[in-house]
Amino acid sequence: MLDPQSIFFPPYLASAFVIALAALMHGEGLSARAAARRVFGREVWLSKSTRVDALFSLAFELLVRAPLAALEAAVFGGVFAGAGAALAHTGDGFTAQLPAGAAALLATATTMLAIDLASYGVHRALHRFPLLWAAHKLHHSAERLTPLTTYRQHPAELLLLHTARPAAAGLGLALLHRVLPQGTPVITVFGMGAGFFAYMFTVNLHHAPVPVHYPRWVRRFLLSPHGHHLHHSADPRHHGRNFGVVFSVWDRLFASYLDERVAPGSLRFGLGDEDHPITSRRRRPRLASWAHRWPLSPK
Repeated sequence: MLDPQSIFFPPYLASAFVIALAALMHGEGLSARAAARRVFGREVWLSKSTRVDALFSLAFELLVRAPLAALEAAVFGGVFAGAGAALAHTGDGFTAQLPAGAAALLATATTMLAIDLASYGVHRALHRFPLLWAAHKLHHSAERLTPLTTYRQHPAELLLLHTARPAAAGLGLALLHRVLPQGTPVITVFGMGAGFFAYMFTVNLHHAPVPVHYPRWVRRFLLSPHGHHLHHSADPRHHGRNFGVVFSVWDRLFASYLDERVAPGSLRFGLGDEDHPITSRRRRPRLASWAHRWPLSPK
């Protein structure tokens, strides 16, 4: 819990709690005490589903996180070096000279977008292909959502995600360095890209026991935690939606975005009656039409 790269770092937990409390007080008119009781409801935190999530989280923190961090470093370094060497033989090409600060911001944004796109692609594949869904449905079997649900994951899913993300970051940064040959570094905080460090203050909201709806202008760019709650919904109408992690742009581009208001407490989580949600919606991703790519969302 003292590691800033863990979602259980106390400032991240405190930030999520304050935002959830504010959302309940503002959105449902609850008092601070009633909102706190909702967040820490016994029916959620003492449920069988949460006890299972706690075991997965403990195993991840004690046994899995360090090896996965080493895997990510090795994959990123290998892809970055290999792609850089390959691009070095493509001729002089186009190069640009930017102020150091602007170049660092560009490198930071590039790697964050690359990682988030890889996360979207892997997540969609986990729902699309039956063999991958057989692993991913473990995560969707949670019937109560808490931050502990984050680590209810099959080892195959963990390996896939923690290989694809650093590979995308390494490739994206190598391509950028082909244009900015001065070797622009990524801005990091506690070993994380600055953008992901900021995201960590809201990461626990995506599996919080209460939905948090971002303002409409924020949802234009970022996936609301409530959107991830819809992704976990057992209602077939919500299946195959909201695969994104940080940004909503990928779901909008590939026509998997859903922003729907539901009554508080009305969502039921778990696998439901369908064993493979996305195949009932469409066989493969398609680009949304330009006319409907950025629809107005509910307030």
